Amino acid sequence: MSIAAVGLVGVLAACGSSSPPSSATRTTTPSSKAAPTTSAPPFVGQVPASCDPVATEGEVNTILGHPLTGTSNGIKGIPETAIGRTARLDCYYGIPPNQAAVAGVVSIGIGGYDNPADAAHRVLETINQARDTGYQSSNVLVNGQNAVLLAGQQNQEVVLSAGTITVLVTAANSVVQAGKAGPPLIALAGKALTASQHA
Repeated sequence: MSIAAVGLVGVLAACGSSSPPSSATRTTTPSSKAAPTTSAPPFVGQVPASCDPVATEGEVNTILGHPLTGTSNGIKGIPETAIGRTARLDCYYGIPPNQAAVAGVVSIGIGGYDNPADAAHRVLETINQARDTGYQSSNVLVNGQNAVLLAGQQNQEVVLSAGTITVLVTAANSVVQAGKAGPPLIALAGKALTASQHA
């Protein structure tokens, strides 16, 4: 029987009683009201229309602590119903001359999904694939959201889901100091989350 049902039975029994209990036998029961929680409101965001509100070249250079050579570019992805993805934006920085955008040494990917479960599942797959290929993982926070820092032989990543949004920030080891990739990648992931909240 549920708590609500127990309470209802107690009320009906009291109403049907022929005489109230005396003050000597009356007992006091604790209030059934739970203390209010102070949990943060659910994260609400969407994939930005462009990379401009996510991070400019100058902002990326400032966060990394040194300028990147090359250019920047953004690519808007298409929905993929098979995995529940509704939108995607990939921002690339430090693209070498005469090479495709995906050759950028820093990237920020933002995905939108049908529901939080699909977003979380996608992030879990990313983490498991990275671990299977030798990445070391550690838990971090990005704007108060749980995230995972992945350290590999070629690059470092921060990945997370917040509501229906996923964020994946990747930087080549050539542009981040060994063992010190966390703070700049966390900062870039934070900018991606903020941009998605204001999109």
